[in-house]
Amino acid sequence: MASEADDITVTLHDAASPYAVAYTQTGRVGTNGQITLSFPGAVSGNSYYIVLNHRNSIQTWSASPYSFASSNSYNFTTASTQAFGSNMLDVSGTGLYAIFNGDVNQDGVVDGLDFNDWETDNNNFASGFVSTDFNGDGIVDGLDFLIWEPNNNNFVGVVAP
Repeated sequence: MASEADDITVTLHDAASPYAVAYTQTGRVGTNGQITLSFPGAVSGNSYYIVLNHRNSIQTWSASPYSFASSNSYNFTTASTQAFGSNMLDVSGTGLYAIFNGDVNQDGVVDGLDFNDWETDNNNFASGFVSTDFNGDGIVDGLDFLIWEPNNNNFVGVVAP
């Protein structure tokens, strides 16, 4: 569907250490960056860290535990401070924030191991829904490298409580 971009998993973690997983839901993010998920009624009245997991992005935690009511909205895109440790990217200096991309192997850092996966797919002209297609255009190419490289050079990794 043209209005859908990709799947993302949203996990609610307890507000206190060791931040155990309380609930998990996976859904489809729209091209507008929005996702709607339903969590059990037990969530209402409690506070949880909201954690985003995406197939080739850095796991991103909400800045602080979020207090849930019967209907809620949390917007990671409005400021880097919406994420724990301000671990978000200002997209082209627009004031629109996004999670960091390029963690192909999901080890929590964007590094040379991810580059190796990208390079293999780039050299093999990979296309389609593949984790090394960082810009989501369906083709693994130099444009994806331009996303990976600054994240690697800036030592982008998971920042969590």
